Amino acid sequence: MEGSFRHGPAGRPPLLAEAKLAAPLPRAELIRRPRILEALDGAGSAAVALVAAPAGYGKTTAVRDWCESRLAPVAWVTLDVGDNDPVRLWTYVATAVDRVREGLGRRALHRLRASGGATVDDAVDELVDGIRAFGRELIVVLDELESVTDPDCLASIDHAAEHLPANARLVLVTRSDPALRIARLRVGGSLVELRAGELAFTSEETAELLERRGNIQLDAEAFELLRARTEGWPAAVELATIWLRSVDDPARVVREFTGDHRFVADFLSQEVIGALDDDVRGFLLRASVLGRLTPSLCDRVLDRDDSAALLAELARSHLFVSRLERGGWYRVHPLFAEFAVFELALEDPAATTEIHRRAADWLAAHGEPVEAVDHAAAAGDFDLVSRLVVDYHLALIRNGNARTVLRWVEELPEDHLLEFPELAVAAATAALMTGGRTVERRRLLGLADRARPERRGPYVEAVAAMVRAAAIDGTTQDALEAGNRAVALAEADADAVLVAALAAVARVRYFAGDLDGAWEAAMRAVEHHDSARRAPGHSFARATLAHVAADRGNVVSARVHAEQAKALVGGVGNSRSWLGAGASIALGVVLEAEGHLAEAERELSAAEHFYRDEVASPHRVWLLLLLARVRLGRGRLAAATATLQEAHDTLGELEDGAFLLPLAAEVDAKVARAQSRADRGQLVERPSDAELAVLRLLTTELSLREIGGRLFLSPNTVRTHTRAIYRKLSVNSRSEAVARAEVLDLLEGAESSG
Repeated sequence: MEGSFRHGPAGRPPLLAEAKLAAPLPRAELIRRPRILEALDGAGSAAVALVAAPAGYGKTTAVRDWCESRLAPVAWVTLDVGDNDPVRLWTYVATAVDRVREGLGRRALHRLRASGGATVDDAVDELVDGIRAFGRELIVVLDELESVTDPDCLASIDHAAEHLPANARLVLVTRSDPALRIARLRVGGSLVELRAGELAFTSEETAELLERRGNIQLDAEAFELLRARTEGWPAAVELATIWLRSVDDPARVVREFTGDHRFVADFLSQEVIGALDDDVRGFLLRASVLGRLTPSLCDRVLDRDDSAALLAELARSHLFVSRLERGGWYRVHPLFAEFAVFELALEDPAATTEIHRRAADWLAAHGEPVEAVDHAAAAGDFDLVSRLVVDYHLALIRNGNARTVLRWVEELPEDHLLEFPELAVAAATAALMTGGRTVERRRLLGLADRARPERRGPYVEAVAAMVRAAAIDGTTQDALEAGNRAVALAEADADAVLVAALAAVARVRYFAGDLDGAWEAAMRAVEHHDSARRAPGHSFARATLAHVAADRGNVVSARVHAEQAKALVGGVGNSRSWLGAGASIALGVVLEAEGHLAEAERELSAAEHFYRDEVASPHRVWLLLLLARVRLGRGRLAAATATLQEAHDTLGELEDGAFLLPLAAEVDAKVARAQSRADRGQLVERPSDAELAVLRLLTTELSLREIGGRLFLSPNTVRTHTRAIYRKLSVNSRSEAVARAEVLDLLEGAESSG
């Protein structure tokens, strides 16, 4: 029977379980992972390799593959709980070594039979001497080392690791970190470690298993969803592959692959949960509901006082619990957490909700509002969600969590927004800041308007007016009246809104052509005593100051304000948003004024994505006009014309676009003149091939010296070619040369001009 161990007749070796001495057979469908082999190979002089990860991470498979790649003999022992006996343990190891070449383990085996229960260190030394005498590389693998917990056994492995000869490699494969002197080996450079992070499938390895081995085709979204759910856990990816082979539309149903899927559930039940005692099992299932947790949180939520020790042991044992760098926090693998919630629901249907509710209370009291609201939402406690978001929304929005606030509020029933209109205006602010959500913003403001007057108050009224002003959703006169109302309410009884309200007024006045009024309102915003902690409004005001300064010709001042606007939104992680796009536009205008047109186009193009919306907006028309002007300045006539046409199409949809007409007329005239010049130009002579190479690089932001470096030409040669290009195209500037070359179809093969 496997695992049996008994002594035979006197003088004969004990009977051994042969299966324990056999390395696993290589799998035909094995995915070759050179990076894992390189990691094990790259240890240099390291005598010991520790491969530690939870069940299903392919530890044994990876080590088996590495052993095969080494073309070296292997002594493989698969351990079990019966090996918590030093004599039995080393009898297996010595036997495995002796089978590499008869006689290598003979003296060690003799010592073990004669030990009479004494220390096995002498037998280990004999085995080490036998391996040394072998001369060639020999790999000793102890698989499933987590089974061995006896201190004497572990001490004997420590002894062997410290005395290994140069031609030996000891590989320890385990689900949990063994109680060995790992730190000493690590410090001494004698240890190489592979853990779950290294063993997890990469995107390429996941794709190979799914597509090339499983013949499963997923679109990019479905593939990334599966990657996110499994986090590269090989067993989960393989289980998903098995399942997806059996369905007609893998891309559609991949969203159903969760921790309660029967393949995953069966694996975890048998391989992980089934091996735990009842107390640890109950703790792990309940703690997994929390996802991210601390010992104190677990103690409070689960009514325990030993969570610190249990979490440390679970993390050490790699039972899908890992410690985060952030002090005291742990994390449960999301797929395992889904399984745990499913298991717990079968045992105690009310437990999950109560755990989430208790966690929300504890996290809110300990300054973790984001996690608190997420747990309250998971508990389905909309009243608690509402109270928490009311309490924390302002700080969250100011610190870059506008999308989170919007997500929370959008999940609440409408009656909660009527009861708590602060939530509606907070979400409307978030919708404006993130961009592209005009319809949702209008819906939310409408709900705030419908709330009972006694529920609205000055703060709600001020925020609603500020959002309407900043968005310019209607006429400029309506926006200015809303902005002035927001400022008045904020000054009277809602100072928290004042910086943003002043910034909104400044932007409306700028669009209305009132540069002095815009400057005054924006300066009031940035000079507010608390503006440093109100990054969104502060950044919006700084961007307006940059535009006013640029329009007045003060480019130095404009750059200072634009850079401040960028730094403010970047500091709170809001660069990729409507608000961040506003800062990019300000810097783009400054770069245009400085003559850095390629960089200006890059900033404006980056902003354009965040100004797209299902509803036409004056901000988008304005940006398109600025972008067309810059593209024209670069000689990109076709791109400028297309951008200008889009601006006109959008302008026609606005309720009030009159304030944009002067800028549109300016760009119209410039494009018309450039088109006329390009059309009238005669090609005096076709440029030579060398000149065409230079011409095509004139479309980029490269200087003439940089063009020479790219083409391996001297600066003088590039200048000569450029003068010849101007003469042959009948132009006087770089931008005219590019525009005319575009009309004459001379730019085929030109580099992207950004």
